[in-house]
Amino acid sequence: MHRELEHYLANLYPLLQRAGIICADQREISYGVQMKLTKDKYRAVLNLYHSDKKGISVVIGGSEPNPLKGLLAELTNSIYSPKAEAKGFHQWTNWIGADECGKGDYFGAPVVCAFAYDETLKEHFTRLGIRDSKQLKDGDIVKTAKILYSSYPSRISCIVLKPAKYNDLIASFKRDNRNLNDLLAWLHGTNIQNLLKTQPLAQGILVDQFSLSQKVRRMLQEKKCPVPCVERTQAEADPAVAAASIIARYQFLEAFSAMSSFYKIDFPLGATSVVITRAVEFARQYGLPRLGEVAKLHFKTTLKVEDKLTKIPKL
Repeated sequence: MHRELEHYLANLYPLLQRAGIICADQREISYGVQMKLTKDKYRAVLNLYHSDKKGISVVIGGSEPNPLKGLLAELTNSIYSPKAEAKGFHQWTNWIGADECGKGDYFGAPVVCAFAYDETLKEHFTRLGIRDSKQLKDGDIVKTAKILYSSYPSRISCIVLKPAKYNDLIASFKRDNRNLNDLLAWLHGTNIQNLLKTQPLAQGILVDQFSLSQKVRRMLQEKKCPVPCVERTQAEADPAVAAASIIARYQFLEAFSAMSSFYKIDFPLGATSVVITRAVEFARQYGLPRLGEVAKLHFKTTLKVEDKLTKIPKL
């Protein structure tokens, strides 16, 4: 079996299990694999093929239309393959893109953003040079984000979580046996649902994937979202997601700068040894209990900071 097909199946199996779909039989066929699937009283045959030219191809068979075939179409469409990338992430002309920033930095506010895009914006986006924020300098991000805000305020939904609020939420989620990805999915879902109220023509949602279990899509399904949600890695290549990434980064930088100015400490990015040194400096100046005002306390960095504090005598 081709490696790409094995990778596709590895992503498909947990989706089938969570959906309550049982694989009654699986066998290799020419250029692929065939699966006989059941759910409740319904049956369907799923054939997966691989070719170097087309990548993964999906054929769903069965004696007659039934809900299982529709569910399989949705599940298989949610899995990334180079074939899908070659054609683009989707075929929509009006959609919402979502991305986040700051979740990996010890200091600062995590930000999630969604942007509603349609093909009428293509020319303007080309002139602005809209692309993944990681390919832009901070100065260009600030300039571009301000233009997006002034030009398309109703197309933007953004949540900036101050560290103190973030720490409260992540602690609450952990008490419910949920994690950071669950929190991010909830935040993304909130943004997306807000935009759908003002952008009813949206045909779909594209999210820069941060979880193999595709938590945003699952959460929106539970909320009876009327349009499909697709999660893909490297989705910042899409203009809607790229715009969301630029705005998220802009808001993160703004909040980070304001925090540094307020506490009069030059907070560094990331979670390196320099970050630990600055966190110790903050704790000695303001007190360890206030570290949650500027940092994500569930990071292992916090334990290192506490360890450093026990070894450094207070002045």
